Amino acid sequence: MSHEAYDIVIVGAGAAGCVVASYLAEHTDASIALIEAGDMDRDPFIHIPAGFAKLLAHDRHVWKYETVPQHGTKRAYRSGKVLGGGSSINAMCYVRGQMRDFAAWQDAVGDTGKWSYEDLLPVFMAQEDNDTFHDEYHGIDGGLAVQLPKGINKLNQYCLKAFQEYGIPYNPDYNGKSQIGVSPVQSTVGDQRRCSAVDAYLRPHLTSGRVVLLTGKTVARVLVENKRAVGVEFMDTSLKRIMASEVVLSAGAVHSPTILMHSGIGPAEQLRQHGIAVIVDSPAVGENLQDHPMVPVRVYVKGDLGYQAAAQGLGSVKAGLRYLVTKDGPASGNGIETVTHWNPSDFTAEPTIQCYHAPIVLNEQLGPAGDRSGITFELVVLQPKSRGWVRLADSDPTSMPLINPNFVGEEEDLRAAVESVRAIRKVMAQESLAPVIEEEMDPGLHVQSDAEIREWVKRVVTTMWHPVGTCRMGQDARAVVDARLRVRGVDGLRVIDASIMPNITSGNTNAPTQALARHAATMLVEDLKRT
Repeated sequence: MSHEAYDIVIVGAGAAGCVVASYLAEHTDASIALIEAGDMDRDPFIHIPAGFAKLLAHDRHVWKYETVPQHGTKRAYRSGKVLGGGSSINAMCYVRGQMRDFAAWQDAVGDTGKWSYEDLLPVFMAQEDNDTFHDEYHGIDGGLAVQLPKGINKLNQYCLKAFQEYGIPYNPDYNGKSQIGVSPVQSTVGDQRRCSAVDAYLRPHLTSGRVVLLTGKTVARVLVENKRAVGVEFMDTSLKRIMASEVVLSAGAVHSPTILMHSGIGPAEQLRQHGIAVIVDSPAVGENLQDHPMVPVRVYVKGDLGYQAAAQGLGSVKAGLRYLVTKDGPASGNGIETVTHWNPSDFTAEPTIQCYHAPIVLNEQLGPAGDRSGITFELVVLQPKSRGWVRLADSDPTSMPLINPNFVGEEEDLRAAVESVRAIRKVMAQESLAPVIEEEMDPGLHVQSDAEIREWVKRVVTTMWHPVGTCRMGQDARAVVDARLRVRGVDGLRVIDASIMPNITSGNTNAPTQALARHAATMLVEDLKRT
C-alpha cells in the first residue's frame, strides 16, 4: 500500500474545499493535498454560463444518487463530482440568506463561537467582487465575481412588473439590508464566464504547486489512531493512503457524514449493523438533513418569448456561436434573470418563499420541455421544518448511501408549498402577465382545492440541490462538530462544508458555504499557529 504525507489533507474540492485549500496556501507554510473524486474542470460547458443546463440535463460531472421513495417515488439527488463541485455545475445564483439564518447559527453555538450575521458579513464582503454594488453590504476586492444580468428578457420584465402589481416591492439587492422583494438575479459570473470557487480562489495555488490536487480519487475513510486522525484511505487503481497531521472533510452533506461513518464515527448501532468498528458514538452524524423543497409551476405563453428556442436545436447552436464570437447573447448568462423572495401571508414579513422565474418550460431533468415558449416558476420553501437523514446502505464505501430528504414531511412545509401555488396564480393574473399567459400546464387548472394542490405538491416536489446539516455544529453533546468545526471525540479532524449548518439558509447555499469555509479556515490557521 502506497503512502504519501502532508501537513493537511482536504477531502473534496468543491466550493468549501477550494476555499479552505486556497486560504491555507496563502496563510501558512503547510504542505496541502486536496483530494477530489471527480475530474478536472476542463469541460467547456462548465465555463459557459448557460452551459449548466446541459450539464445537469445530461448528468455530467455529478454523483448520480437518488433518494429513498418520497411520497411513493424516488427522486434524483445529484451533487457535483468535478473540481469546484457544485460551484462548477450550479445555476450560479448568489444568495446569502437572511440575517435571522445566522442568528440561529449563533444560537446553536452560544458563547462558544462566533457565527452571527455580524461575524459573517465581513467574510462575504472579503470574498466578493461585485460589479454593481459597493456599499456596507458588498465588496469589490475579492476573487468571487458577482454580477447582475446584462439584460433582462421581455418575459422576465413582465414578471418583474406583475409581482409589483401583486403588491411585492422591487428590491434591487436581496443580499443587502432586506431580502424582501422582486429582484434581478445576482450570479457568480465575471466577463461572461462562470466564476467557480476554483476560479475565484484556487487556480493560482494549483499552478504554483502550493496545493497538490489529486483528482479521480474517492476517499473511503479517515484513518484514526488513538482518537486522532492521521490520514485518509482512498481508492485509485488500488487502495492507497495519505498521511496527514490534520484532516479536513469538505465532501458535502452526503459524503462527509458517510466518510465519517465508514471511519467508525457515527451512530453506534448503525455502524455495528454494518460490521464497522465504533471509534466514536456520534448519533447525529447523517441526521438533520435539510434541503429546499421545490415545486415547479409551468405555464405556456403566447409568441416567441423567453429562451425556449435558444435552449435547444438550431437555437442553441446559434446561441453558442454568438457566445464564442461576441461573448454575449443567451449563452452569456445563466438564463435566470429575475427572482422573488416574499411571504405570501404577509408581504412585510421576512420571506418564506423564493421563486425563480425561469423563462423556459423545463422538464424534470432541467432541460427544455418541448418547443412551446413558457415560464417555469420554481417555488421554494425557504425555511423547511422537515428533517431527513443520510445513512449507510452497507459497509462498502463505493455503495450509494440511503438518502431521505423527507420533502414536505412536516405539515407546515406542505402548507407553505400549497400557499405558494395559490400566490403564483394571483401573480399570473396581474395585468402585465395575464395577456401573455396561454395555458397553465402544471399543476393545471383542474387542480384547484387545497387537497388537490397538496396531492400535486407531494407528487412533484423535488430538490433545489441544497443539502445541508448532516454534520451539524453546536454546543450540545449531540452536535457532530463544535463551533470551530472540530469533530467531537477525534483530534486533528474537522468538517468544513454545508453539512455543518445547524439550519439551512434562506436561499441558494453556494454563497454561505463559501463564506463559512473561509470563516472556518481562519480558525484552523489560528489553531495551527498555537500548536
